[in-house]
Amino acid sequence: MNNLYLMSGKKALPAKEYHYEYEDELQRLIENNPQFVSWEPEGMELILVQREFTVSDDFGMSLDHLFVNQNGVPVLVEVKRAVDTRIRREVVAQILDYASCASAWDANFLRQLFQETNSDNEEVLEQYDTDEFWDTVATNLRAERLMLVFAADKIPARLQNIIEFLNRNLNGIQVYGVEIRQFQTNDSALVSSSVVTSLPAETNQAPRSVKKSWSAKTMLEYTAEACGKPVADVCEALIQYAGQLGFINSFGKNTVRPTFLSKRSDGYWFFQIYFTSSNVPDLAIHIDNFTSRMDNGLTTDEFKAIFTDNLNIENQYIHLSNEFIIIDLQGFTKPYALNDFMDVLTELMKKGGFISD
Repeated sequence: MNNLYLMSGKKALPAKEYHYEYEDELQRLIENNPQFVSWEPEGMELILVQREFTVSDDFGMSLDHLFVNQNGVPVLVEVKRAVDTRIRREVVAQILDYASCASAWDANFLRQLFQETNSDNEEVLEQYDTDEFWDTVATNLRAERLMLVFAADKIPARLQNIIEFLNRNLNGIQVYGVEIRQFQTNDSALVSSSVVTSLPAETNQAPRSVKKSWSAKTMLEYTAEACGKPVADVCEALIQYAGQLGFINSFGKNTVRPTFLSKRSDGYWFFQIYFTSSNVPDLAIHIDNFTSRMDNGLTTDEFKAIFTDNLNIENQYIHLSNEFIIIDLQGFTKPYALNDFMDVLTELMKKGGFISD
């Protein structure tokens, strides 16, 4: 048995484990200390959007906490005490139900909730209340790129097995569990937060980046270091291509990984480049922004088929969702793939009225 003591001057005070009497206690602890449920407490900031977030009017139920991390990835947190017999049977079904609704969430509405929740925190608002950041959140939602977190004072072994199974098999979604234990003396408390399940090796081993505001130069330097020069050359060519079209181009601010967004002055955006992990850069194309502007144009399926059937890009690099075509930049390193892609995209933009002939 391990005994825990809290030092008070030269005296060691025995600290006994405190068992949360109500789930609300643990929820409030996480609300006030998001770092307790962060995969990288010292390197990845979580920003609370809302506690008891209403997932869907159809559900009549709420998610315990909705956060976004500083890369704009939504983080869904469900909390249960170990003594709750539902911790394995229901919590998994609940969080998967909630995640299945995420692609329909309105990022602008989430931004309003974020503003209300953080109205007294000027530093957070200054860093994250930007169009670029919430455009990234919107992209991640629609691409169903999420993090799911199970938080408890004790994660049972069977739940841990389920979490690791989900994490291995859910494409684009990372899943992990966190144990948050509290130890108390007469007048002090010590909290222990431990991640007890594993993310894929790539996530564990990928190099970290420092939170910063990005430019073309720093984004390309990061890409070259994380992915190699061929991928960085692809990224540079796409940035230059967007610049030649005269669009409004911007880079991420106060993020761990670089992002690039290209859009028109009327708000219709062209494409976005961002990193789904430290060394996987993706390009996202908003399907509806093209198809809805084409008179006698393409259906969504026909639009998708252009990229999956008619271009020199291997299918392993292409991910399709209802609203986005997402392509790993590595798919453009094959000879002629990038030039063919830009030729097709230029023609589609002309049909959609994004650019003139």
